[in-house]
Amino acid sequence: MLGAGARVVVGMALAGVLVLGVAAMAQVDLDRLRQLERVELQGEPRQVDRAQIEAVVAAHPRGFLALDLDALRGDLVALPWVESVQLRKRWPDTLEVQVIEPLPVARWGGDRLVDRHGEIFGPVDLDEWQFLPALEGEAGRQVSLMHRYLAAAARLADAELEVSGVRESARRAWIIQLEGGGEVLMGRDDDLARLDQLVALMPILRERNPEPLARVDLRYPRGVAVAWQEAPAESAAEAKTVIR
Repeated sequence: MLGAGARVVVGMALAGVLVLGVAAMAQVDLDRLRQLERVELQGEPRQVDRAQIEAVVAAHPRGFLALDLDALRGDLVALPWVESVQLRKRWPDTLEVQVIEPLPVARWGGDRLVDRHGEIFGPVDLDEWQFLPALEGEAGRQVSLMHRYLAAAARLADAELEVSGVRESARRAWIIQLEGGGEVLMGRDDDLARLDQLVALMPILRERNPEPLARVDLRYPRGVAVAWQEAPAESAAEAKTVIR
């Protein structure tokens, strides 16, 4: 026969098992009775697709207790127009979803955007974002290219040249894109002081031909090659001007 102490230990163990069993049954019964029937999207999101939000929520357990908010949050943040998410269950049947959308500052490639933190997100339709600068290069280079865009735009503004974007090859040769279709070839030299040559030269180039520039090649050590979108009648399409 068990002693008094042993009987106490056994009784406590059985009581614990009983409590756990009752708790599990209560959760099962509660999740069966209380489902999250409503998804309440709070705030005024402009870009996020409500149908996508609801589809992601629908793929998770809908029981009030069974829904794992951390797992759901991770799946929602993976959507293109979601930067962060706040979730809250509201008794008896509502899931509150508050979405913080990313703030785009540049286009990236053909179907991505760069947000204010320098992160690439998408794919998205870029039609309504054509007013943003266009960046193109290898992933991980977006912040550097954004800095180059801002610096180049500031320098070339003195010559009344508007910069629309920057693109960089796999070998780090980069090109400044101008509004209207022109481009400035910089090679692999990241010295933006070379743009001062172009700024100083622009009055002469405009006097020679008022048409928009097609290409300016700054890769020459002591010169600048210039092509216009329409060549002057008395010369070839491309002229080379040497700065000494």
